[in-house]
Amino acid sequence: MTKLKAILTCIGLLIMLVLGAFGLGSMRGREKAEAQADKQRTDDALAATKAVADRRAEVTKEASNAQQTVNRMPCDDVDRELRESWKRPGGG
Repeated sequence: MTKLKAILTCIGLLIMLVLGAFGLGSMRGREKAEAQADKQRTDDALAATKAVADRRAEVTKEASNAQQTVNRMPCDDVDRELRESWKRPGGG
């Protein structure tokens, strides 16, 4: 009977070791996946910030160009341009 208990104890111990190894492996895998997801979120946020900055610079440049164009035009030409190109919403 003692040999049977010893064999069952060894089998139980081996099962516990295997389950422990699987548990440690899954924890490591989860940590790697979380780190990769964090890096991806950081990269996405950086790309979005860069896109916003690029767009803001482009809009600022276009506004500056429009201001320079208006400053160089005679007043009558400015009035005519505004009448031709700007319409009130819902006014047709």
